[in-house]
Amino acid sequence: MIRAILFDLDETLILDEAVSEHAFREAAFVAAQRYSLDLERLTITAQASARRLWTESPQYGYALQIGHSAFEGLWAGYSQPELQGLREWTPGYRLAVWREALADQGISDENLLFELADAWRTARALYPRFPEVDGLLSALAPQYRLGIVTNGVPDLQRAKLQGSNLAPQFQAVAVSGELGVGKPDRAIFQWVCERLEVEPAACVMVGDNPERDVAGAIQAGMRSVWVDRGFKPPDRRYPADLEVKNLLELLPWLGALG
Repeated sequence: MIRAILFDLDETLILDEAVSEHAFREAAFVAAQRYSLDLERLTITAQASARRLWTESPQYGYALQIGHSAFEGLWAGYSQPELQGLREWTPGYRLAVWREALADQGISDENLLFELADAWRTARALYPRFPEVDGLLSALAPQYRLGIVTNGVPDLQRAKLQGSNLAPQFQAVAVSGELGVGKPDRAIFQWVCERLEVEPAACVMVGDNPERDVAGAIQAGMRSVWVDRGFKPPDRRYPADLEVKNLLELLPWLGALG
């Protein structure tokens, strides 16, 4: 009998990539307007620079371990002592992204870099839920215990939960950066099960990432649901028990499980 439903956060309950793309365009518009630059080129170049510079970071291995991405590094806070390396490295990274993007179009303006980094963070501070989320959680809450299992740094993932008004609806939240272990490691799933007082076999894990959410659920002994948001292809090494495009498709399936 299923007693608990666990959810990934980014691209499962709230939009992430689309909001980051919006932030790049909003920041790039500031520079494009000031210097009559190619907005599309500036946006694309900044995104590519962010991804490349992130992989060159001395903190990249740790970031990969906890599931902290290049775009998240452009606006995350790092208050935990173990994140000191990221706290020291990211200010320069945030400026370097825009320095490279501007240089691609022959512009050098060190003062503007700070303005663009701030504009990006301001534009990114949005936390839109997928439209079916409210109805789904209302339907699930009377019958199931609800948990979040999310990879990332604590300050940022907690801000997303608060900003999206999702935090009060979940009885347990596991953040990889708080625990020092992330999906697909079974330990993070076991941790949230203990907080919810359920066995893994009585849980369903719902997420958009086959290599982290589905694989992790399988290793932990849970049922799994893969949400196809169009960003990650299915991975047949990790077959989910259910594949959906809309989270409301969960409801009849859960009803059939009993």
